[in-house]
Amino acid sequence: MKRGFTLLEMIVTIVILGILSAGTFVSLQHLYLRSAKSKALSDLSVESQVIVDQISALMYDRVPSSVIGYNGTNNFESIYALNNSFTILEWIGIASEAHKIGAYSGFVDMNASDGATLRLSTFDINQTKLTNSMTSKFAHPLGGLALVFSGAFDDGSIYDDFNTSFGWHRNDNVHDQIWHIQAFNDDGNITLLNKPDEIYEKYYLVDSAYAVARGADVNVSACNVFETISDDTLFLFYDYRPWEGETFCGDRGANGIHTGGTTILSKNVSGFGAGVINGTIYFNLTMNKQIRGSDNNVTISKQKAVY
Repeated sequence: MKRGFTLLEMIVTIVILGILSAGTFVSLQHLYLRSAKSKALSDLSVESQVIVDQISALMYDRVPSSVIGYNGTNNFESIYALNNSFTILEWIGIASEAHKIGAYSGFVDMNASDGATLRLSTFDINQTKLTNSMTSKFAHPLGGLALVFSGAFDDGSIYDDFNTSFGWHRNDNVHDQIWHIQAFNDDGNITLLNKPDEIYEKYYLVDSAYAVARGADVNVSACNVFETISDDTLFLFYDYRPWEGETFCGDRGANGIHTGGTTILSKNVSGFGAGVINGTIYFNLTMNKQIRGSDNNVTISKQKAVY
């Protein structure tokens, strides 16, 4: 007769198999978590790099020294003179697309310009190209364009009356460094609506302001675009003009008309800030991602200088 397994032997065997199975499961779980964390770090690294590159590209085409920090309650400062903590970054954008296709040169003939008629002699305004560029970019023609003389901006200095230079977050429409355009003339010149105290050989055409902020710091529901809003979502606001008394649609403490568009840059940004080091603007963002089965988030921080 063949001898079978005793009950005790079977129990011991089952216990050993259970221990081996548990150990294998734990090892596989650790392997999965390491793999998931590695993939999350890689994804966050790529995503954060794309975001900082996008913001940097937009800020490259800015009016120098127009960048401000804003706290969402009508308090703001030039980024070059920040004394407080601000969570929203804003700047005035140049109509760079129109400049690149030759719609305007950005230079004035000082001798040929006429202060009495408010005519700036530029010779090369191409209304057709300018209109097409603006219509393509913001789906409206030339009405929102304004002019900023480069003046002291080119060397990075600041106007003493910075708070009234661009019309930021004011309800009295003060903007004494941005000039409304009355007409783009058929002869290629520009007629201003008001007479500047001084004119310079170089100018910018400006078409929009831009703002970057997390959902925690703005009222994006006022934009009527997104159904769900997360505090960790990073937004870009555009197509609004402070010199027209406008502010971005998600501005909680706006003194002005809520308007413009908004888009999502990322949904995983836990921190965003900006500042100046040795005269160079920088901004940084922190992103995190929850790994299923882990109590810890994967976190990555990225910083970029803007020249």
